[in-house]
Amino acid sequence: MITTGSRRRGLAILAATLLLSTAALLPAAAQYYPPGPPGNGVVISDDGLVLPVREIRDDGYVVTTTCWNEGTVTGGTYISHVEVVIDPGHGGSETGAVGSNGLTEKALNLDVSELLIEELRDRGFNAMMTRTTDVRIPIVVRAEIARALKPDVFISLHHNGGATARSELPGTETYHQIEGANSKRLAGILFEELQGAFSQYDVAWRKTVFQGASSVLRVEVQDDLYGILQYTPGIATVITEAAYLSTPAEARLLADPEVQKVEAVAIADGIERYLTTTDPGSGFNPMFSTSRKLSAGGPGGCRDPELGDLGVDEPGFDDVPEGAHRAGIETLRNEGILAGTECGPDLFCPTQRIKRWMMAVWLVRALDGADPAPVTESRFADASADRWWMPYVERLAELGVTSGCATSPARFCPYGLVTRGEMASFLARAFVLPSSLTSGFTDTAGSVHADAIDAVVAAGLTRGCWVLPPRYCPGANTTKGQMATRLARALDLVPRDPIYGDR
Repeated sequence: MITTGSRRRGLAILAATLLLSTAALLPAAAQYYPPGPPGNGVVISDDGLVLPVREIRDDGYVVTTTCWNEGTVTGGTYISHVEVVIDPGHGGSETGAVGSNGLTEKALNLDVSELLIEELRDRGFNAMMTRTTDVRIPIVVRAEIARALKPDVFISLHHNGGATARSELPGTETYHQIEGANSKRLAGILFEELQGAFSQYDVAWRKTVFQGASSVLRVEVQDDLYGILQYTPGIATVITEAAYLSTPAEARLLADPEVQKVEAVAIADGIERYLTTTDPGSGFNPMFSTSRKLSAGGPGGCRDPELGDLGVDEPGFDDVPEGAHRAGIETLRNEGILAGTECGPDLFCPTQRIKRWMMAVWLVRALDGADPAPVTESRFADASADRWWMPYVERLAELGVTSGCATSPARFCPYGLVTRGEMASFLARAFVLPSSLTSGFTDTAGSVHADAIDAVVAAGLTRGCWVLPPRYCPGANTTKGQMATRLARALDLVPRDPIYGDR
């Protein structure tokens, strides 16, 4: 459920007008709370509070506090962008639904969200949560966090209450933005994944008329009913309600950590499908509407917690060990090249495989020494101009370093993984490396990247993947750590002719 402790009761539909009893709907704010400006990243305290940044100053940050006030802080860990933001619904005094076994929705939402973040990072996605502790956060602040981080995906994760009608299938519900085609597609995909994952369990399921992927119009404002959807235009935002915590059998199921993991994997599967395929999703309902106000989720009565010690944002990452790639990662971080490509607070995830959009960001910053100007159009059909990384992709194409991954129509494949062969071509074009004698690898003959491979090896940017026989492994993926080292060598920030291999 979306806000404070309400449950769905007495669902009723007036079929002729599609006006719904709002007592039966997910509750949202009773009045419109206009979100602040888009924001400029977030700063995270040592206590785990996520504060959207309104202004960056020399001596700290002007932030939106947890309860939608303005504050000034110093220190903390700053994050400018992530690919995915997960919003564990409820928290603090807002418990959400409560199962007959005492399981609270706020705790369940957080537990599943933590598993989901871990799953996403394991798959190579950069992700973080709106809350990491049991704290109350008004909907408008949750939306400001997302707007400040400019993610490709924003999911508000919930579990439901109030259904009484029996169902052969789980009563899974997802909610999407009325005007958001991307939001709708994501909601349909997530509905498929979640309902499919829960259908394996033999449970006396409950459902309501909202089973499926839905949108709800608030007649008074002619906009999305739910603030989390209304306040995040331009972001693919979806609310998930995997199952009904108010049903005893479902509550017992949801209390199982293994089932929570299944839910997290299902949502991760949906996110990955959304970002890497053109799947349309399914389960879409006609738009519902309501003319009544809802009563919770706003900042009224919210008291800001003590910020405590925000801590000092020490240089370096907590997950980069001593070894072959640490020097390259640290030098690129100090140059500002890695900003926005961290996988979480103080985390770089050096073993994650690097994606094409991330390669574009790094290379453009390395070549131009600055961030590009915003763009209003994209030459690539699969890379929207409103994505924060799109100006880097456009600039990389202007520089002649990339022509995309396909034609008719032109596509960039932003979430495609960069192979070792592609990495060589990117670097050879970007730094205009001269042609070279063959490197003698036994596995590069016939590769479209063979000349580039010879050039980057001759330049001392990389070695092969194996010695006897000498192989380069052009089809293997490149990790973030490996790419950081190669780029730092190309910029002469660390020595070339590596001591360590890239195996």
